[in-house]
Amino acid sequence: MDDSWSAVPEWIQKAEADWEVVQTLGGKGTKTLHDAIVFHAQQCTEKLLKARLIQLGQAIRKTHDLAALSQLLQQAYADWSWDEDELEELSDGGVLSRYPGFDTSSEEMQKLTAIASRLRQALLGCLGAANLTSGQ
Repeated sequence: MDDSWSAVPEWIQKAEADWEVVQTLGGKGTKTLHDAIVFHAQQCTEKLLKARLIQLGQAIRKTHDLAALSQLLQQAYADWSWDEDELEELSDGGVLSRYPGFDTSSEEMQKLTAIASRLRQALLGCLGAANLTSGQ
């Protein structure tokens, strides 16, 4: 087993910490938190994509582009595919939410977190995450 593979559980734990932030802040119902929620939703899925790439023995790039990461995953794992438009929306939302002049609406936050939730579930399934994080 490649030493980098041993980092997969930590990537999953970091991703799940981001998802916990999404869940916690999402329950507050405060408009000022929408940007942070979308950012952490994007971060969660980015880390899970990278975890799966590492698990498959692939080198990962320093990028926040979910579509590019998904394309790399599809090259390494033919059973993987995800709607590129959804990935681009989530990437853009995660990046734009960090800058002044952009405010995530409630509708956009709900849409992007729903995409992230589906993506998270699919990736955790691919990763066999229950086996990787047990005993933590």
